[in-house]
Amino acid sequence: MVNSRIGIADQSVYIPEMDFEERHSLSWRLSDSLIKRSVTVLFSVSVLALSPAARSGELRSLESIAVQCLRSFDLPDCRGALEMAETLQQRASSRDAYPCQTLLLGLQADLIMQQLGEGRGASALNDLQATIRGCSGL
Repeated sequence: MVNSRIGIADQSVYIPEMDFEERHSLSWRLSDSLIKRSVTVLFSVSVLALSPAARSGELRSLESIAVQCLRSFDLPDCRGALEMAETLQQRASSRDAYPCQTLLLGLQADLIMQQLGEGRGASALNDLQATIRGCSGL
């Protein structure tokens, strides 16, 4: 069972050398239980430790591509930034992070206007920075 909202996992381990038979968890030997718990704890800690970095990496990538789009009107960068912003906007919506979602929707509007040749220049870059700050916990 994996609960991605909190980053907790429960993983069973099969060790072929020990040939365990199926039985209720209360009848496991202490060593069986310790092996399963240690894998669960290790996996949970690694998920919790890596998640914030991965999230901040997504925002940094969005920022980098969006800046390229807004400064140089590079159509592939605009498309990539728009797709990344959409993915993050959907994540914000599913987590009820409405202020962040609103900022991402505004960024998407800026990116679309840039694609249409009606960019807002420095104002759009300021909006991008506000979005990155406002969505830092996403």
